[in-house]
Amino acid sequence: NVSPRLVNFRQSWEGFVDSLLREWETQNVISALMLSAILTMLQIDAAASNPIARTTALISLVCALMSLLFGSMYIIRFGTMRKMHKAASWADEAEKGSASILWNVWVLLAIPTVWLAWSIILFVTCIMAFTWRTGAVNDPDPGTPISPIVARGLRIAVSAVLVLGLIYFFLVVETFRKYGDVMDQRWKEKVTLWVQGDPYAP
Repeated sequence: NVSPRLVNFRQSWEGFVDSLLREWETQNVISALMLSAILTMLQIDAAASNPIARTTALISLVCALMSLLFGSMYIIRFGTMRKMHKAASWADEAEKGSASILWNVWVLLAIPTVWLAWSIILFVTCIMAFTWRTGAVNDPDPGTPISPIVARGLRIAVSAVLVLGLIYFFLVVETFRKYGDVMDQRWKEKVTLWVQGDPYAP
């Protein structure tokens, strides 16, 4: 007979995974809509020629792309995480994992949401910049070129956000690699030791 605690644990884990998958699927839809809205905004000449609106739109575009990328990766990866040994191994590895505030299991799970949130915030900023800096006769001429230093700073800002996204991308890939085949191999080794009756099995 299966222990009721084990049954409850399995149901809780499967419910947790299902809720995460639904959340990421919804976020992917929103990210795709954000991409369409941002690209539409950049097609407006007044917005595309305004440095603040253009820069915030570009950074928002990068954030939306990252959210969509991470969400798709998570849906594919966590779709295989419903098995009980995956749950036990995940909990074991999470407990042993780094407690760094910059990278841990909870940061890993929140990444798609964080990127989407920043995309929305920056897109709203872009809309406000477009609203308040265009249209009136006394508004700055959107076609006026900015200084090379300011232009370089804006380009560095966009590039820095992209680099940050790539850093987290490689961290996610490495973590999924550790929680994938490596985790399965460790679990098989533990089961083998338990079957053999090794008292020193972890």
